[in-house]
Amino acid sequence: MRPSSRSAWLLGASLCLSTLLLRGAADKKLAIARPVFAQSEDGPALAANYEAVPGESLFFSCLIEGYSKSEKDEIQLTYQIQAKDSRGVLLQEPTAGKVEATLAPEDKDWKPKLRSTIVVPPMADTGEYQVLIKVTDERNKSTAESRATFTVHGRDIAPSDTLVVRDFRFLRSEDDARALTVPAYRPGDSLWARFLMTGYKMGEGNSFDIAYGLVVLRPDGTVAYSQPEAAALQEHPFYPQRYQPGELSLNFPKDQPRGEFTIVLTVRDNIGKQTTETRQKFSIE
Repeated sequence: MRPSSRSAWLLGASLCLSTLLLRGAADKKLAIARPVFAQSEDGPALAANYEAVPGESLFFSCLIEGYSKSEKDEIQLTYQIQAKDSRGVLLQEPTAGKVEATLAPEDKDWKPKLRSTIVVPPMADTGEYQVLIKVTDERNKSTAESRATFTVHGRDIAPSDTLVVRDFRFLRSEDDARALTVPAYRPGDSLWARFLMTGYKMGEGNSFDIAYGLVVLRPDGTVAYSQPEAAALQEHPFYPQRYQPGELSLNFPKDQPRGEFTIVLTVRDNIGKQTTETRQKFSIE
């Protein structure tokens, strides 16, 4: 018996609705959603204008949606998260992993969360840094990629093709952050100084090998103090460190003669076979 026109219309409508539902499920694409930077794991999102500082740890997370499921509601995802500086250089080893699970009926809307802890390098430059996320659905081999950015407020040190000392500053004490406008001390005082070294060459694995020593000259040019091997810095960090901080201190006896003295600081780059010297004057009053 032929169906009535009303029955035929209902049947046609049902078929169309089923087709639309199936098409909607098929069109749902793998995607990366809600990238978040926080100061603690799963903590509140940082403001868009937040500026991270060198040495700080940021906790990154994002959600994955649009993944496929097997007939048994199994999912299988792999992912990689990379953090790079403003020049595209990796900050650390990429975070990689996989998500494998069998979903229960109540988990039909579950979105896996990916996490990575990003440590801003201690010698990071100012700039816009980026996190690159790539996810692969191993069941249907579809992929999704996304990019999130964060800002770093670092120390802007002018680059150099040759070994140089920059930003030499005299301090009153070890904890003093402000440089002395006039480097003058008294007998019995301690002198502190900090400076930066850049322009040294790097070897395999971003390795560097630099050392420095100093000589203190009296007002007449004779040597009052000498320490040829004051410090040595040898490392091979994952992230290339294009400058290094240095520090020195002197303790003056209470009977220290007054006058204008000169620190002769010599820095050696053992990989690049370079040497540089800087002279800085201070007085005992």
